Amino acid sequence: MSPNDPTSTPSPSNLVFTLAQTSKSPIKLQVTLRNTHPSSAITVLKWDSPLDPQAPNLGVFRITNAATGEDVDIPRLMVNRLLPPSRDALQDIAAGSEYSTEVVLDKSWMPSDRWTKYKVKVAGRWKAVWAKPVQDIDANELESLGGGNEAMTGEFSSEEIDLVV
Repeated sequence: MSPNDPTSTPSPSNLVFTLAQTSKSPIKLQVTLRNTHPSSAITVLKWDSPLDPQAPNLGVFRITNAATGEDVDIPRLMVNRLLPPSRDALQDIAAGSEYSTEVVLDKSWMPSDRWTKYKVKVAGRWKAVWAKPVQDIDANELESLGGGNEAMTGEFSSEEIDLVV
């Protein structure tokens, strides 16, 4: 059964990230998350994903020198979170639709050599994904996050794009 079959159970594999650079001064990326499931909404916990407001500091963006393949050293912050997550930390995406946010990569670790070509992608692991709209997630599910509730986890990634600095 295909993950895009309307009778299949929605899963993290139905979530697809795409990136597009929208500015180079400062460097801005449009991060789009598409729900490819044809009949079910999916809700994600934004923590430690490209949708997290702290995303540039969390190591979810992978930037490499296009010529050498060498990774740009991106310091990772450890963020202490208050549990359970608030409703603001959740994002639902209707079946077949998408959610976009703009991320500004204006940190001191960003490469600034205009003569070097870079590539960027996102990669990481979802903390929680639910196969239902956000309004159907109750407080008990948020409180027992990772404790055997309906929340799923899984890997996420995007295709690499050219990054112009």
